[in-house]
Amino acid sequence: MSNYIVYLGAVGWTHAAWESCFYPDGLPADWQLSFYNTQFRCTYLPMAHWRNASDEEVAGWLQEPQQGFRFVLGGAGEWSADDVPKAARFGNRAVREADADICWLEGEPDLRELARRMQAAARTGVPLYVISRDAALAALGKVRELMDVLGV
Repeated sequence: MSNYIVYLGAVGWTHAAWESCFYPDGLPADWQLSFYNTQFRCTYLPMAHWRNASDEEVAGWLQEPQQGFRFVLGGAGEWSADDVPKAARFGNRAVREADADICWLEGEPDLRELARRMQAAARTGVPLYVISRDAALAALGKVRELMDVLGV
């Protein structure tokens, strides 16, 4: 299994704004996660999304992406006793929001600060999750270029 030091992604993988500029024309909705994974290493799932997903949905999500892909499971606060087995369905493909070093992208990214955090992650071995709250493709593209330059 591939383990990255920097995981780049967005909150979810279905965004109306992406239909005409990110996903190929005619791509069925149930193939979007597979395509998303060709560009990104993780996705953040809000608690209500993963908690309310059926076992079949989760199993489908796990079949789509490459092995190194991670699901960041939202819910920074206390989890209920019911949440633990629901999160366990993701196996080692998930990380709890509370356990992840997350850098939230909002608006124009501060590339210097991101470079500093990426380099720190590389030194410590603790993965950094860079996640766009608003799924801004331009900002995500800039971060991907920075990752390429830094080799992370």
